[in-house]
Amino acid sequence: TSLIRKEFIQIIRDPRTLALVLVIPIMQLFLLGYAATNDVRNVSMAVFDQDRGPAARELLDSYRAADYFHLAYDVDSEKELGNLIDSGEVRVGLVIPPDYTNQLKGSGSAEVLFILDGSDPTVASTALSAAQLIGQEHATKILEERLVRSAQSGALSPPVEVRPQVWYNPDMISSYYMIPGVIAMILFFLTSILTATSIVRERERGTIEQLIVTPIRSWELILGKIIPYVLLAFL
Repeated sequence: TSLIRKEFIQIIRDPRTLALVLVIPIMQLFLLGYAATNDVRNVSMAVFDQDRGPAARELLDSYRAADYFHLAYDVDSEKELGNLIDSGEVRVGLVIPPDYTNQLKGSGSAEVLFILDGSDPTVASTALSAAQLIGQEHATKILEERLVRSAQSGALSPPVEVRPQVWYNPDMISSYYMIPGVIAMILFFLTSILTATSIVRERERGTIEQLIVTPIRSWELILGKIIPYVLLAFL
């Protein structure tokens, strides 16, 4: 009991330990709360509109009305769209064919291409679901307008289809994204534990005093203990 009481007194009297106990968990709670969320909002999008017709503008208005995507770029070629995705400036791209309006008027249906970066499967799958949902809602709106004009009822094929094309991780396998981060986290904790163990071992063997009296600064001592394990972690 006295040992436990002594430890609590030392924690209260040491501001650095008290900060570690109180502040660090609160910071981690906020950081992990924002980082671990699956909500996807305002995903940057590049649009390659080859049609420039009223039907294409209505489709883009449907994407603008939702808060899932932010139409950041209006490009002039599919190559430019691909470069934006490669550089990470946008996460998704929408390609509208040149005869989109004519297809809707003629055959009654049209297809648009939705390109997305699949390197982060969580964001990619959510963005794909949102894009297809927006496309379905837009298609339903067109169907309702057609039914009102024609005064007919019955099953009709969707006039707009969003065809996905996933880059970098076509199968959207989450382990490709998660495993590198988990490896980095394991190596970080392992390096910290081994460094602390090395310093404690010096104290147990009685050699820590010899290191203290040497003409090196305290940060150099800590750095000298950390670097070997960091190099081993990289190997």
